[in-house]
Amino acid sequence: MKKVFLLIATTILNSSILILDSHAGGMMSNTNQNAAFIRNPARDGAIGIDGVYSNPAGVALMPEGWHMSLNWQLAWQRRIVDTQNPVFMRDANNGGKDSKHYRGIATAPFLPSVQLAYNWKKFSFQASGAVSGGGGKCTFDSGLGSFDAAIGRVWVGMLSPVANNLNNLFSAYGLHAKAPVSTGYSSNGFMEGKQYYFGGTIGAAYKIVDKENIKVSGYAGVRFLYGMAGYKAEITDIKVQTTDGAQPLATYINNISNSIYQAGVEAAMVGNQQALQAVTKAGQDLSEQSGQLAKYYNGVYLQSDQNGFGVCPIIGLDVKYQWVNFAFKYEFRTKMNMTNSSTVKEAGLFSAVNQFVDGTSVREDTPALLTLGLELEPLKGLRFDVGYHHFYDRQARKTYFDANGNRHDDKNQMLSHGTNEWLAGVEYDFGKDKRWTVSGGIQTTNYGNTDEYMSDISFVTNSWSFGTGVKYKINDKMAVNVGYFQTNYRDYNQAADYRDAAGSNNKFTRRNRVFAAGLDIDF
Repeated sequence: MKKVFLLIATTILNSSILILDSHAGGMMSNTNQNAAFIRNPARDGAIGIDGVYSNPAGVALMPEGWHMSLNWQLAWQRRIVDTQNPVFMRDANNGGKDSKHYRGIATAPFLPSVQLAYNWKKFSFQASGAVSGGGGKCTFDSGLGSFDAAIGRVWVGMLSPVANNLNNLFSAYGLHAKAPVSTGYSSNGFMEGKQYYFGGTIGAAYKIVDKENIKVSGYAGVRFLYGMAGYKAEITDIKVQTTDGAQPLATYINNISNSIYQAGVEAAMVGNQQALQAVTKAGQDLSEQSGQLAKYYNGVYLQSDQNGFGVCPIIGLDVKYQWVNFAFKYEFRTKMNMTNSSTVKEAGLFSAVNQFVDGTSVREDTPALLTLGLELEPLKGLRFDVGYHHFYDRQARKTYFDANGNRHDDKNQMLSHGTNEWLAGVEYDFGKDKRWTVSGGIQTTNYGNTDEYMSDISFVTNSWSFGTGVKYKINDKMAVNVGYFQTNYRDYNQAADYRDAAGSNNKFTRRNRVFAAGLDIDF
């Protein structure tokens, strides 16, 4: 029974790995670090102050002097999981159905970013700050399917058979005591996760070739990444459904104990020593087991905070030939060890207990990223953009614990491939002095998801996105960007959840929207 009920606590901790990402990028990276991206995501080959993130080498081709961009984004998201599990049929709150619907609400009301560059002769000195990953809070008011399945498996594995086994024992010895028979279970779940990866980048670009028809510049920089995450989860109001009505877990165990006591008294009174020995042994077993259950009588509350720090180099190249501009950028893998400050003080028998043991650390690397961009301007003021992103997810280390409690840092090897993104966009300048720019773009994202990798704990599905918006030049020194970006996720149908022996399967999807505004200043 100790192992069975540790599963409750383990499931909560495991579910707390939930990652909130308010981004338009890979599994651990936000690529939407400027309002210009929101109105046109295909900015990898464009030249502008937002290039401090998307095309840092190209920033060197901007005019001499100071350039700055201040940005704010608002993101909101829904995460939807439909879980099917046979144990749900015994959930008193589920009407006999074997499936449940879970919805998580994620909000990131304030995602700021700043890009700064000083161009001097052939040099461009650059710095930026942004939320490079995560960025908000996600709440599942009714928990997750893995929560409910854990309680269900406890009922199937112990609470359902215990009374039947005792009643068979009593009957075999002709005793009249009766243990309360359980017909099902019920509980309430809740989980909340928040995660922020704050990135600060410094670097410099240099114009290697600076001729009228062709310009070539290179970039080298470094990003400092600080990760901060907090998770809390609860399972409350755990009740056992019986033929006499719903009973709190403590009450049910106490009633089971009373039935054993009554059987023992009867056996002693009739002088049946064999029956008395059998009943006494049953009482000893229950006493040992109930000692392990006592800390769950009032439910389970677990909380964990994580912090980590990492550094990664960045290199880039930009080549501009007449009205064609090509750009390349490569961000190296960021090694991240996230250290726990947790209510879990010692390792348990199941996976995620070890994941969150106080004072220990786990790997949560940010994968390397390759971006390629091309911008064409066949007519003055009309630009076409295309881009490609590849996240080397499989090479990034991520910790998980197997069913035997053994640590592994290669969870991402369960992916079939790294993330691939294709982007395209168009921009057009119009109006008096070309002060207005209208733009739009699309992005497709394909992850290497597999059934083994996916779970309701943390998931993302293939998607396509579009962004649109405008830029307005207030004067020669200031411009405003406003944009809207929406991601439409496809369903992912998981044939089997390999972490659930009861035969669970899931359908995952998400919905994401972002609004952004920014101010670009030259001085």
